Amino acid sequence: MAKAKPSAPKPLQGSPEDILAVYFRRNYPDIYRKVQLQVRRTPRRQTGKFKTNRESRWTLRPEHPDYTAADQIPRIEAKLFAAALEFQNAPALPADVTAVATTILGHPIQQETHRCPVSGRLMNFRELLAEASQPKHGRSSFHVGHVRPKARGGTNSPENTYWTTDLGNRIQGDKTLAETMKTIITMAEFHRARENVAWGEVVNRYVD
Repeated sequence: MAKAKPSAPKPLQGSPEDILAVYFRRNYPDIYRKVQLQVRRTPRRQTGKFKTNRESRWTLRPEHPDYTAADQIPRIEAKLFAAALEFQNAPALPADVTAVATTILGHPIQQETHRCPVSGRLMNFRELLAEASQPKHGRSSFHVGHVRPKARGGTNSPENTYWTTDLGNRIQGDKTLAETMKTIITMAEFHRARENVAWGEVVNRYVD
């Protein structure tokens, strides 16, 4: 008899993860579906050792780079839902949603403050909603990044996961966040030295 596949993970009813999921499912179903797709399904990868095509991540073997443990999936989704509520133009929130988002993030929710941790660009809730409502195949301005990619020893967990822009995702690639920052600083220092100016002058010349 074939072994039954694990069922789709669900947050515990009434938990902070469940309250956030219900809020997004009822009020922003397109964002809810986008987050679920990114967290629960693998990318379409037709080359390399690990070929995938939208498989359920929790059904893969643990050594697979796209594997995510079933108990981590509701936690990662909740982290992304809560972080999106700190984007520019995020909606005003009912008290219970504010409270659980604070619990999930580990700090009081601060709307209008969330920046891509690589590019530093503010991320916009209305733009996320528009993209989720009318997705374009193979294109996205909102990605899920990792402090340390699994290929570099990281895990698919909330602590290792964050929203990132398309620019941030392309800059980081398969590097760790620390390696990415080092690369950016090295590049900036190259241009500063080439122009033979102080750091303050580089900022004055190139930062809007």
